[in-house]
Amino acid sequence: MDALTGLMSGAQIEGAITKRILSGVGSKHGFAVVVIGIDRFRHLNELLGYCAGDEALLEIASRLQAWPGCRAVARLGGDEFCVLIDSVSDLREALKSAEALLRVFNRQLRLGSRDVFLTASAGLSLFPIDGQDAVSLLRQASRAMMKTKRRGGNAVEGATEPPNLSPEQRYHLETALRRALEQEEFILRFQPEVDRDVQFAGYEVLLSWYDNQLGNVEADTFIRLAEEIGVIMPIGAWVLWQACAQTKLWIDAGFNIPRVAVNVSPLQFADPAFVPTVKSVLESTGLPGDRLELELTESSVMRDIEEAAGRMRTLRELGIAFAIDDFGVGYSPLTYLHRLPVDVVKIDRTFISQMTKPSGSLPLVQTITVLAHRQGFQVVAEGVETQEEVDLIRAVHCDRMQGYFFGAPAFTDEFESILRTPDYFSRRMQGSNRPN
Repeated sequence: MDALTGLMSGAQIEGAITKRILSGVGSKHGFAVVVIGIDRFRHLNELLGYCAGDEALLEIASRLQAWPGCRAVARLGGDEFCVLIDSVSDLREALKSAEALLRVFNRQLRLGSRDVFLTASAGLSLFPIDGQDAVSLLRQASRAMMKTKRRGGNAVEGATEPPNLSPEQRYHLETALRRALEQEEFILRFQPEVDRDVQFAGYEVLLSWYDNQLGNVEADTFIRLAEEIGVIMPIGAWVLWQACAQTKLWIDAGFNIPRVAVNVSPLQFADPAFVPTVKSVLESTGLPGDRLELELTESSVMRDIEEAAGRMRTLRELGIAFAIDDFGVGYSPLTYLHRLPVDVVKIDRTFISQMTKPSGSLPLVQTITVLAHRQGFQVVAEGVETQEEVDLIRAVHCDRMQGYFFGAPAFTDEFESILRTPDYFSRRMQGSNRPN
């Protein structure tokens, strides 16, 4: 038993996992092993002292034990915990449960006279997919947790990486990815955003890659791999330069481009060279800074709020705007973002897609929108696909919308034809309202 928290020790949770394996033979459902590490816990100890750190660990232990989906919980040592989640059928279900588990870290802690907010990184392994014994499952979950920390933290990663690549495919993918920039295999696509009046409000730049052997490779797959093998910085810099250069060409051609939004990887944002790179790109392309919007994930800014705020303020002096992408997935409170020079909150498409369902996410979307507006943020609804979603989004006063309803990501020539059609989006709205 752990001396501080009274939780199981590492050896005891290993025994509990083994017992679960032996008792679950023939069961239709597997289970998940989740390893959790508190982000930047060392800084909490340095700031408030080790007694406060122990108090935080005790509170977290209590919250984990009280979490309804927890079958067993242990402290592995330091700031790391392990939770056994029973009866999960697949990776998607396990990730959903682990994301809910991370919410226990996001609630405010009162340590002495200070209010403290913590985030955590989690990795999970599934029985029997990721291992058929306790040691393998714990090792895989721990590796996934460390991967989450490297990507910025405040999230969960699974040991099983979809899609399932064979060792040969993965080797080819790594090799091809390292030379893709040199061989000019990357290409940009552009997806429009519209305002509440369905007028063009800018676009987001998305990266595509076609490999001769594997075909079109999903961005989630190769971006994640690029982070792992250390090539995300040059790829990210290339995307930023191309996006700004193309936008400047369109502005010079007479098109009204309110903004171009470019996604920034957590590792890219954390790189000391990021700020100088952005400045250099604006100087070399001639794009005004107030036309650029950088999209950051919650984990990018929550990893170290003060450091993130400093970088953002430096770039803000150039007129650059900042958006928090996929908001809601990381469960970070809007009060955190108030400490940052954020301009836009983009509500994740998983919440938008659930709005029209009974007992769906419409109240949540409305609440996020109201609270964001109170703090001076604009709100963008991502993943809009139906007229019904459009009507609800407009009713709750979201500022902008983006999704396949208004246009799929398009390559340069195709998107330019959209820019040349002033009533393109109103036509799409009219077409969707035609009787069948």
